[in-house]
Amino acid sequence: MAETLVKDLIEETHDERGARRLAVREFRPRRALTGLAAALLVTTVGGVAAIELLAAALGSAVHPVPGVETLADALRRNTWRDVLPAAGGITALGAAFLLAALPGRPRGVPLAGSDPRQAGRIGRAALRRTLAEAALDVHGIERARVRRRPFGGGLVVRATTHYRNPANLADLVRLAIDARLDRIEPMHRPRVDVRLGWRRD
Repeated sequence: MAETLVKDLIEETHDERGARRLAVREFRPRRALTGLAAALLVTTVGGVAAIELLAAALGSAVHPVPGVETLADALRRNTWRDVLPAAGGITALGAAFLLAALPGRPRGVPLAGSDPRQAGRIGRAALRRTLAEAALDVHGIERARVRRRPFGGGLVVRATTHYRNPANLADLVRLAIDARLDRIEPMHRPRVDVRLGWRRD
């Protein structure tokens, strides 16, 4: 019996990992054109450098690639101090270009699923709206806004009430949001911070 339980746990973990991989692969923007452009740029620059190095190693005084001789003469006339800003700019541009070619943040919030062949998601704005509605369902809450925390992830719920002494109202809002998240079942459950404010009538 213990062996069966262990097998079930392993299969469940395997299915969960498969579902996560599928969701990340499915909902992450590909940025194929940017990646292709970055690959072509790196290949072209590498090819030119390889041709020039091979020509120099063979003792050729002629530059096989057109335009390289003009660039080399300009570099010889300038000092390192003159070339450094341009080199820094080109390096920063190349790094930004390569970073832009990396896959982006997934579109929406992937939902948990036991079947690794299926993937679902909810939009980030829709998730914030439904959590704000859950907070508004709590008696005494007049207004609620849900925002993404700028650093570290998670969500911040700003709720207002007309009660001067709200007692455990913030805990009730947190429980309502937790219950709504249990129904939605996001793959990565966000950390929720509830901030309660008083609003005069």
